[in-house]
Amino acid sequence: MDRSIGHKVERINKSDGESNLGHGINKGIEDRHECGAGEVLIFVWKGSSAVYLRAEGVSVLIDPSSLFTIDEINDLGGLDIVLFTHEHSDHFDIASLNSMIDEFNPRVVGNPGAYRIARRSSDIIRIKDGEMLEFEGIRIHALRSVHPGHHPVVLLLEMGRVSIFHGDSTGFSKSFSAFSPVNLAFIPVGSPSPNSSPSEAVRIARAVVPGVAVPIHGDDNERSEFIRKIELSNLNIKTLLPEIGEIVTLDL
Repeated sequence: MDRSIGHKVERINKSDGESNLGHGINKGIEDRHECGAGEVLIFVWKGSSAVYLRAEGVSVLIDPSSLFTIDEINDLGGLDIVLFTHEHSDHFDIASLNSMIDEFNPRVVGNPGAYRIARRSSDIIRIKDGEMLEFEGIRIHALRSVHPGHHPVVLLLEMGRVSIFHGDSTGFSKSFSAFSPVNLAFIPVGSPSPNSSPSEAVRIARAVVPGVAVPIHGDDNERSEFIRKIELSNLNIKTLLPEIGEIVTLDL
């Protein structure tokens, strides 16, 4: 698998209190296609483990809690799929999910804990350790997360030619090597998870072998410490340290 990815980070600009998220994203994609460039992947991290992804014409939101507003999602280009690794409040918020369903009617996929809550008000699909789902041209694989909760999971997404690992709030597990190698990995590095830390995150990186690693679910010191540890290791892994709300464009 070719794991080489070029990247560009753009700061989200706001004027008069309105977000300009989607305008830059859409224009950038159009320009690249006009130039004959390959596909691109866009992501925005909004704190905790909340990540918005857009590739192959499909938009995916992972563990949003209440960190993304409807206006922001609209500006980013809408929403096709929402994924939940587990039901803790910094990952899952039922009121926010219901608002997304009303606005976008996305497919909703969650671990057994999120499923148990959301099934009362949505057509959520349950995903468990070892399972794979496929729709909208996306394959979603799950493995058990090392974290408290009702059967939490980590996820592997296959979006066209790119593979993406999302590590929930997990600590290290040898089982994660089943997903390797990946193009992009969102790896939890610390607080408030009792399981993750910069050292555990490096072990996860060794297991999933990402081309690019992005630290999530940790404070600024923990995220920077992860970057430092990766740089001191013998791992051939690029790292990105986006600020909350920045648009990151990856050339596939």
